[in-house]
Amino acid sequence: MPLEGNALRNVLRMILKGEHYRKAVINEISNDFMRFTVGFFKDVCLAKVQGINIEEDWYKRYFLSGSFSKDETAIYTGLNNKTITNIYGSAAQKVVLQVAPEYYDETMQRVQSLISQEFADIDLEMTIRYRGCSAHLSFQETLIVVNTLAAKHAEIRGGAWSGLGKRLELPLMLAVAKLYQVPSSHYAGKGLTGENREVDFHFLNRSRDQFFCEVKLMGKGNPESADSTIARRSNIFIAQTLSDKNKSQLTNRGHHWVELGAADGYKRMFTVFTYLDIPCVEFDGDLDAALDEIIPEVFQMIG
Repeated sequence: MPLEGNALRNVLRMILKGEHYRKAVINEISNDFMRFTVGFFKDVCLAKVQGINIEEDWYKRYFLSGSFSKDETAIYTGLNNKTITNIYGSAAQKVVLQVAPEYYDETMQRVQSLISQEFADIDLEMTIRYRGCSAHLSFQETLIVVNTLAAKHAEIRGGAWSGLGKRLELPLMLAVAKLYQVPSSHYAGKGLTGENREVDFHFLNRSRDQFFCEVKLMGKGNPESADSTIARRSNIFIAQTLSDKNKSQLTNRGHHWVELGAADGYKRMFTVFTYLDIPCVEFDGDLDAALDEIIPEVFQMIG
């Protein structure tokens, strides 16, 4: 699932302060996974206890019967919506509910085959206790539970990283504009180049010239970074980390760049504003105190 709320605000603060935000994202992934795991174990315990005397597979009857949302059902099957879409062309609820029991049966067959052929000497079992209930899971059942946890972790991790940069582009640039008191009439959230290609953000100087920005929160030395800026003819490139080669490429081709991950990296933005004659006021105060006010305002602006 994508980062939202306080987690996203915290990552934005860390980026502006030049801190390593990836650890914060990983911590949030771990927290979400732990919360899911505890809830899932509780449900497994209750479902197993309720299904003791029922011949039909208790896991399939409880988790894949349509009682949960399609997203949850996909995960309990050991899949996710993206995988289902790639395989079956759609992740609509009707498709998920049809695919889930079929895929689960196939998984059970694979598990049984693995146990008999490769894991015959292993005796792995799990016991879950919850509020006086005790559920004992066989090796086969344990593997199904582990498979579900693996699918959920992959979904959480993918959702947290996927599109993180896109979700932060607008709040990041608005925060920078507010930090340097750029008048709202001198920037906009989206703009089009002369080639009608959408870019992330643009500023206007006193002569009303437009200067397009590109935001890339990528790793050091990413070869696509400078190339994307040049391809879109952006004027200002803002990144978390830039290699010396990236900086040289951008400078040689007339692009301004800001490396937020460098010491006081955000201050280079004032130099760029001044050079381009974009109205601004130099910031030399307490960054944390300023961000305490700016970040809530920014997220309120974008809803």
